[in-house]
Amino acid sequence: MYTSNAYLKNNPTWDDEGTSWKAGIIHGLLQMNEITPKTIVEVGCGAGGILRELANIDPSIQSLKGYDISSSAISLASNKRKERVDYYHSDFINSNDSGGDVLLVIDVIEHIDDYYGFLNKLKNRSTHVVFHIPLDLSCRNILKPHTLLLQRNLVGHIHYFTKEIVEWALKDTGFTIVDWVYTKPAIDNDKASSIKAAIKKTLRKISFAINKDWSAKMWGGYSMMILAK
Repeated sequence: MYTSNAYLKNNPTWDDEGTSWKAGIIHGLLQMNEITPKTIVEVGCGAGGILRELANIDPSIQSLKGYDISSSAISLASNKRKERVDYYHSDFINSNDSGGDVLLVIDVIEHIDDYYGFLNKLKNRSTHVVFHIPLDLSCRNILKPHTLLLQRNLVGHIHYFTKEIVEWALKDTGFTIVDWVYTKPAIDNDKASSIKAAIKKTLRKISFAINKDWSAKMWGGYSMMILAK
C-alpha cells in the first residue's frame, strides 16, 4: 500500500492536514516534561509536515530528519525541506542513524504487521520516543465493524487498540510511559455538517468532559499522544 501508489490514491495529501495540531501537542508534551531536544528523528514521516511545523515552533532544535519507506511520501515531503529539516527515502530501522534525542512515531504502529518486533527494534535508538496511536477499538466500532474495514482499506490500519492494549504493548517491549494525553478526532473539532452530526458532537463532548476513558471506549475515534523512554 505504501510503496505503491495505493495509499497516495486514497490519501493524496498523506493526511498532512493534521500536522499542525499534532506538532503543537508534541511540543507541549516535551515542554511540560522539560525535554529540550537538539535532534529529532521521525520514523514514517509521511509528507513531512510535523517536522516542518516543529522547526517553525522551536528554533533551538538543530536537526530534524524524517524517514519513510514510501517514495511518494518523500516526494511530498521534499517540498518542505529547509535549513535544519531533511527527509530520506529509507527504512529507519535498517539505517545507521543513531535516532537523535527524540524519536517520533506518529500514526505508524497500527500499520506495521509485526509491531512488537518493530517496537523492540526502536528501543535504545533514542532517549525519548513520542508515539501517536489511534484507539480504534470501541463499543461503537465493535457494533459497526464495517468502520474498521473502511479504515483497513483506506489507510491500512491492520491492528486495533484500546488505551490498555497500548500500555501493555509498550510495557512488554521495555518502554516506560512518562506522560500522555488523548487527542480528539476531526468530528469533535470540525463544524457539524448536519443536525445529527451536531447532536453526536455534543454527546461526545459531554461524555469526554465527564470521563475521558469511558468516552474513548464508547465512541472511538480518539488517539493517544505518548511520551515514553
